[in-house]
Amino acid sequence: MNIDILEDLAKFDIWYDKMPDFRKRKIDALKPHRSKLLSLGAGILLDTAMKDAGISSYEIELLENEKPRIKGMRDVFFNISHSGEMVVLGISDKEIGVDVEKVKHFKESLINYVFMPQDQELAKELMKSESDKDKVYTRLWTVKESIMKYSGKGISLSPKSILLRLEDGKIKASSAACDCEALNLMPYEIDDYQITVCSEYEDFTLLKPF
Repeated sequence: MNIDILEDLAKFDIWYDKMPDFRKRKIDALKPHRSKLLSLGAGILLDTAMKDAGISSYEIELLENEKPRIKGMRDVFFNISHSGEMVVLGISDKEIGVDVEKVKHFKESLINYVFMPQDQELAKELMKSESDKDKVYTRLWTVKESIMKYSGKGISLSPKSILLRLEDGKIKASSAACDCEALNLMPYEIDDYQITVCSEYEDFTLLKPF
């Protein structure tokens, strides 16, 4: 979802009124205007997905690792990410990690800070030309971030501890810090945003932007 549509105050109010009380409290507690839009956008996606699944009433709880869950439901997993004006939700009946990033410039210092030589070789393999450099590195960053979020460790899991490779045309990962060898990493591209879904499933349905 692109949150620009929520700049319209009338649309913001309409969607805000539809939100569960816990989401309204979260939005109200935020000070920056953009943060309110992102929180409402996340709420819209989650509430819409839950209603599509036939769940009209739910609460969010945080686990010990601060990863949110639907309270009392052990067969519903979701993950939310945002970047720029884009909010993305992934929802599944198994654990899931999602990351979205607006394509940004990767300086050599940043590349060396985040990516191991093995990752950098993969990036070169994926580039069709030098002009693809930022897009490819942004994509690989979303791959690592989706694994970090799937694991529930977040930033406590160093991105450099996750090594990426190409296997049968698909990006795969391995790490001594988390069990990610069997995970499926599905990249998507919407406009100038890169998205990766990390899941046990081999396929994942990408819905059209809200």
